[in-house]
Amino acid sequence: MALAAQDVRTDASGTAARILDAAFEAVATFGLSRLTVDDVAGLAGVSRQTVYRYFDSKDALILALVTREEEALLDGVRVAHREAPSLREAIRRSVLFCLRAAREHPLLDRLLASEPQVLLPYLTTRAGGLIDRARRTLESLVAERTDVRPELAARSADLAVRAIVSYTLTPSDEPPEQVAREIARILSSAIERRRKEDAR
Repeated sequence: MALAAQDVRTDASGTAARILDAAFEAVATFGLSRLTVDDVAGLAGVSRQTVYRYFDSKDALILALVTREEEALLDGVRVAHREAPSLREAIRRSVLFCLRAAREHPLLDRLLASEPQVLLPYLTTRAGGLIDRARRTLESLVAERTDVRPELAARSADLAVRAIVSYTLTPSDEPPEQVAREIARILSSAIERRRKEDAR
């Protein structure tokens, strides 16, 4: 039975992680559209059947790879957010971390330039929970810092994630530092204003 994407991290044998490492290398070598399960199996040093035992299709394999890369990104966001002294600075650091990580990612920029029509569904419609996982992570981080009402924390997190995805897919001419500063200013100001209104 194939592993669900969230079970890859707990794979005791490490085979799933090795297959995902090989998938990463295969995407870097062949691209997404020309990637085959045979390529991945060869790079991982396992049989084709073993790949299918963990991931029941090429699509499932790519989605698991996207999920793994997202989790690494979210781990960095958690650190950036929790180490900041204020809500605005936490948002700024988190957004900046995401924008820089996207620009520096070994595959993302290249795939967006060479195969956007193949990659975009994995980041949007096929990804299913990708945006939702990121939104829930930011929502919980905002909730740790402030007594803002839950629905406002959720809305702010949703806006931040959508802004980050938008700037990642269509980078601004402005440097990431400026973009992060403006997103942080707008969101933190809105949250603080709403908190004051609620306190009246």
